[in-house]
Amino acid sequence: MSLFNKNRKKENYKHEEKDESVKALYDECADDSVDNVIEVKRTMGKRGRVIVAVAVAVIAVGLSISYMRYSAVKTYDGFDVVKSVETSGDNIADYFVFAGNVLKVTKDGASYIDETGTVKWDVSYAMKMPKAEVCGDYAIVADMNGKDVYIFTTEGEVSRQTLSYDIANVDIAQQGVYCLVLIGEDGSYISEYDKDSKKIYEKKASIDKDGYPLDIDISNDGVKLIVSYLRVNGVKTETVLAAYNFGSVGQNKNADRLMDSYTIEDSLYPTVKFIDNDTIACFGDKDIRLYTMVEEPKEKTVIDLEGREMQGVFYNSTCVGYIALADSGSGSKYKIYTYGSNGSQKSVVSYSDSYDKIYAAQDEIIVVGDMDCSIFRLNGSTKFKYSFPKKLVNVVPDANKEEYVVISESETQIIALK
Repeated sequence: MSLFNKNRKKENYKHEEKDESVKALYDECADDSVDNVIEVKRTMGKRGRVIVAVAVAVIAVGLSISYMRYSAVKTYDGFDVVKSVETSGDNIADYFVFAGNVLKVTKDGASYIDETGTVKWDVSYAMKMPKAEVCGDYAIVADMNGKDVYIFTTEGEVSRQTLSYDIANVDIAQQGVYCLVLIGEDGSYISEYDKDSKKIYEKKASIDKDGYPLDIDISNDGVKLIVSYLRVNGVKTETVLAAYNFGSVGQNKNADRLMDSYTIEDSLYPTVKFIDNDTIACFGDKDIRLYTMVEEPKEKTVIDLEGREMQGVFYNSTCVGYIALADSGSGSKYKIYTYGSNGSQKSVVSYSDSYDKIYAAQDEIIVVGDMDCSIFRLNGSTKFKYSFPKKLVNVVPDANKEEYVVISESETQIIALK
């Protein structure tokens, strides 16, 4: 606001006659009006600061959402090699994600390889058909149709034992409790041991009464067990899905700790898994059955395969799925079907490259075949697709989110997607 407005027109002062002195005084005041202006600056009050802060937060959230949406569909078409090391050619080795690094298993021994390719420990043995399972910081390696079993942590060997009967199946829990299926002369035995290989529980399964145990899986806490039995009933075959509880609830239930069982006629369920501590997935030739089991099993949902033949299955704590041959005329060789743990379909992906193995990591599906590798997100978008110059043994995620360990028969690389 000004005391005088220098643009004010003199015509506002109208007189019959203008006195020269008054006019001079007026002109002087008008010329000096600039020096008499009082400048008022508007400052931001508390309300204004709040509005600005909210606006900044909204913009930040919007940018974050946009980035997450972009990350959920972004496809990487290249990579940088972070590190490369030569490895001994061994086309019968198998590799597993183990506590953020890699467990290498061969007929001659097991070794633990960190993210830099360095061997942290190496244990030798002699096995004809080694099979490994991992959970948390524990791993088990056992000789199928043999009698030797080894227990490891990320620090090395914990225990070993030689059994009286041949080993048919194995699994291990996150605290080192493990379960074996042993084939005896007059039946099979399901035995549970602690990490030091001391026996906790044993059940004898009769072929006539229980059936033949096709697969087993133990819960992460080592308390619950699911078994898929194949049983012959007259001229028909059926599967019995039996759930056991080795805790106090199971001890009070009955001597066998059997909580409940489900009989499915004319169906085969060769794979059963605890996808988390309280959820069981049973993969069959006609459907996938999901059960919840906090203490006792309860059927959750059934996913119909709609006549498709599964070529491989995958699972993690949030999803289950399978790969099957695509229908003729679909334009692809395979279809990959992914479902949430509640049975709802999450995605269907077409796949036409070579296929040897498929598995689910934390939030993605990895497919490896010959020299091809594809990584799909659970929403169906392609994260990475590449044909390598060498035959692949496996591709496993590294501890860093966008890095992977690429294992071929003669080289191990750590790559960073870009």
